[in-house]
Amino acid sequence: MTRGFSLLTSRLFRSVHPDSLAVLLILLAAAASGPSARAQTASTWNKRGQVAELHEDYDTAYEDYLKAHKKSPGDMRYTARVDRMRFEAAAAHVDRGRVLRQSGDVAGALNQFTRALQIDPGNEAAAQEIHATEQADKTSGSALSGPPPSSVSSAAMEEIAGAGGPLQLKPLSNDTITLHATGTTKEMYTAIAELAGLNVLFDPDLPETANKRVPVELKSVSLEDALRILGMYTGTFYKVVTADSIFIAQNTPAKHTALDELAIQTFYLTNPSQASDANEINTAIRNVLPPDAKIYLVPSQNALIVRATPDQLTLVQKLINDLDRTKAEVVVDIAILEVNRDKVRNLGITLPQSFGITPQASPNSTSTTTSTTTTGTSTTPSSFTLNTLANTNATNFAVTISGGTVNALLTDADTRVLQNPSVRATDGSPATLKIGSKIPVATGSYSAGAATGITAGIGVQTQFTYMDVGVNIKMTPTIHLDREVSLKLTVEVSTEAGQSTIEGVTEPIIGTRSDETVIQLHDGEPCLLAGLLDKEEDRTNSGTPGLSDIPFLRYFFGSIYKEIKQDEIVFIVVPHVVRESVLTRLNTRAIDTGTSTDIQLRKGANTGDDAQAVNVGPPPPAASATTAANAASAYVQQLKQQAMPPTQGAAPSSPASIAAALAAIPTTGAAASGPPVTLLLAPPNSTQTVGSNFMASVVLTNAHDVYSVPIQLQFDPKVLQLVNVDAGGLLGGDGQPVALVHRDDGSGLVTISASRPPGVKGVDGQGQVCVMTFKAIAAGDTNISLVKVGAKNSLGGNLPATGSQAVVHVK
Repeated sequence: MTRGFSLLTSRLFRSVHPDSLAVLLILLAAAASGPSARAQTASTWNKRGQVAELHEDYDTAYEDYLKAHKKSPGDMRYTARVDRMRFEAAAAHVDRGRVLRQSGDVAGALNQFTRALQIDPGNEAAAQEIHATEQADKTSGSALSGPPPSSVSSAAMEEIAGAGGPLQLKPLSNDTITLHATGTTKEMYTAIAELAGLNVLFDPDLPETANKRVPVELKSVSLEDALRILGMYTGTFYKVVTADSIFIAQNTPAKHTALDELAIQTFYLTNPSQASDANEINTAIRNVLPPDAKIYLVPSQNALIVRATPDQLTLVQKLINDLDRTKAEVVVDIAILEVNRDKVRNLGITLPQSFGITPQASPNSTSTTTSTTTTGTSTTPSSFTLNTLANTNATNFAVTISGGTVNALLTDADTRVLQNPSVRATDGSPATLKIGSKIPVATGSYSAGAATGITAGIGVQTQFTYMDVGVNIKMTPTIHLDREVSLKLTVEVSTEAGQSTIEGVTEPIIGTRSDETVIQLHDGEPCLLAGLLDKEEDRTNSGTPGLSDIPFLRYFFGSIYKEIKQDEIVFIVVPHVVRESVLTRLNTRAIDTGTSTDIQLRKGANTGDDAQAVNVGPPPPAASATTAANAASAYVQQLKQQAMPPTQGAAPSSPASIAAALAAIPTTGAAASGPPVTLLLAPPNSTQTVGSNFMASVVLTNAHDVYSVPIQLQFDPKVLQLVNVDAGGLLGGDGQPVALVHRDDGSGLVTISASRPPGVKGVDGQGQVCVMTFKAIAAGDTNISLVKVGAKNSLGGNLPATGSQAVVHVK
């Protein structure tokens, strides 16, 4: 069939005119591709849309979802995806258009806004941006977003647009002024006005003192500074009448009230999220401006309407720029890790523990009954008589012996529960998170018939309330400018531990673990809110007295039951600042506002660095990537090491027990080969005075995949006292939390263990493992010796290690 088709095609091509060959090929291609395109199903278009959505190609995703919806209009999944992508695609075009408009590409911006309106005709933002862009293009200036209000006529809009702003003085010459002369106030003002090309008018009410001759020495000052200096020297002020005219009057409150021009301006606040935020800004501005300034807050619009002098309006704008800032936000990563382990061992043989003897008459009488169908035999015990008592033998006593048991039971239950919620909150605003369920709890009961005296047929009614059980988190963050976060935090974890019946009502028993604290942390710093290790051991011995105490035979004549319960729980929080409230030098620098009775701003040259941020501290540490879950796992390991049992027969805090605990650290994996790591004490020699505190660090060199470092050091406790042990920078240099444990028994022997979180790679290089703070308590010399050192890699294998010692002289 294929061969026949090929032959037919070749004959057809030979018979077709060469000019028509291209058209024929196009028709054949369309015929071949048409059925394939028509064969696409709604599911296929849906999958294409999902792929495009993953690549954030919202336009393509919208078109694919729309085709899937047209193929299967009754499928609600496709309808929902089309609506969602319609919003995403339109918003992307609006954002792209705003960027193009800011860069000066008005035509490209209009295309983007128009495309957004085609995708989503109900997108008001796109319509407003089209209107604003067209208006800005017509006037070659900047326009505010949004169409003109429909309630304002065009004539009124023209009137509003024609209203002039505060007058600005525009002298003919902007050259600096140099003047060395002596004359009256009017003569000096007239001289300065002639140099700047201004007209000057004088108040007829100027006092006679204005005719007093005054010396004026000005050298290379601006016009504004010259007028300001002369006004301060003569007790006068100037008012701008026109762009090239000033009016001179006496500097008194009455004259300012009569002559100062007032302007009105509406300031729109962008960041207040609640009424109190706008009220705080309003209160601050009221307290800064004079009492005669008119300020009105419109909460529904987040707007301030101010009527004041132009300088006062500029000051209001400066204050709003300082106070109306985006609030910082923080994401608090919280981990509640609980590890429960219940290990039971019951081993041994329990022999019969009791036997009983019961007297009985003997022999028993036996009777046999026979019928035509059955034959039966029954035994009836004989009554106990004096004759039986006189002829008592072994058959007259029944013996009962309890059974023995063989116990061989071993159970090991290990439960690990990790709850790792993350809460995002705004600076100063409380946030609440509840994860769990509600359990009904009886709060009381009453009888409806008690009040009426009719109790028949009316039962007792029980009242219930519902209690939240699960994870309850309440927090209020305060984000500081140095990227530190203060948290007022309450974390509660509750579970239903059992039930109790009280007067016929079954009530739940709620087990609760909670922590309430106020802490301050760096961005990305993990913090252990609470750590609890609860360990319970039960041991029960049962068996034959005497024989069950023999060491070798105790398991043949007795049973030993041993149960170990261990409950570990830690609360970890890690704050991550996700939005900062950036301050610039324009927000923090001081500006001249004139005297206490008259606010006048002095115009000066811009320093050029006003936009530079002043609260940009060092970049977030690498610990920002630390998760609360990893930190919780590390702290669980720390709790386990702190709870290492002492060696049997040694005192819990004796040096032997600590050495045994250090040696009992479990090892998995083979010992690693390679050059040994070296642990050095720095400084190797130091001289201290009695009562002083000093630090000594343990430095590790030649590290390769070092995961944990257990060490043991010895010093003279009569000379030195250990104050604290802090983690160094080696094991946590990549931001991972370090579990640091130290034990000091008071005899100068200290065990220290530093380890990284489970499941992470070890570190390479060299650096400090830990930093120890000592206090010199008596004169003398002592060695600080690393009597036992060790290192392990990320697989748990032992690394060869060597130690050293340091000498401390105390005077």
